[in-house]
Amino acid sequence: MKWKPDWSDIAENLLIGLMAVAAAAIFIVFCVCIWEEVTTARTIIMRDGNQSYACTVSDISLAPHDCNPIEDAK
Repeated sequence: MKWKPDWSDIAENLLIGLMAVAAAAIFIVFCVCIWEEVTTARTIIMRDGNQSYACTVSDISLAPHDCNPIEDAK
């Protein structure tokens, strides 16, 4: 008697494995992005005339980003 593969079980197992690998990859990418921002981000103060801005820089991207104006204490 010749063995015949059950293609529906094979496809189901491959789909489950593919979904597990995709979920793990998304989790790893998310964790690396969060870790990079938390561990390398620094806040600097930039001045433009009378206005001061708090900006974020990191070791990966030295260009300031997420700059917000600093309000003077009254």
